[in-house]
Amino acid sequence: MRRSSGDCSNTQESGVGGGQERNCYSDPRFPGGPKAEGRAAIREGFAHYLGGFTVKEMQMTELGQQNIDDLRTVWGTYALRAVDKASGVESIERSRFTDVQKKVGGRWLYFVDHPSLDPPAAAPKP
Repeated sequence: MRRSSGDCSNTQESGVGGGQERNCYSDPRFPGGPKAEGRAAIREGFAHYLGGFTVKEMQMTELGQQNIDDLRTVWGTYALRAVDKASGVESIERSRFTDVQKKVGGRWLYFVDHPSLDPPAAAPKP
């Protein structure tokens, strides 16, 4: 049994890059991008977001959490290693996340998911 929705994102169940990410969501909003509600819109959002590259690995690191009954708030970081389909160039996207999860039918599902890219590194001082 998954301990959290993040566990779903790190498993084959989510099918990261394969269109199954929506299996980790309740009836939520799509992360990163325009507001998306419902499973069909989430699928379309992930297809657009991931369509230009092949995901090689996604690693989530939970930094903290707070549980209250069947609700859980989690925050942390993630790294997405992917290869651009057009150029073949591999890159790593490092980001932060905050999400609210709800236990539905014995499964933790994302209710709200908010990722944000890490800010660029500060330029070295002269």
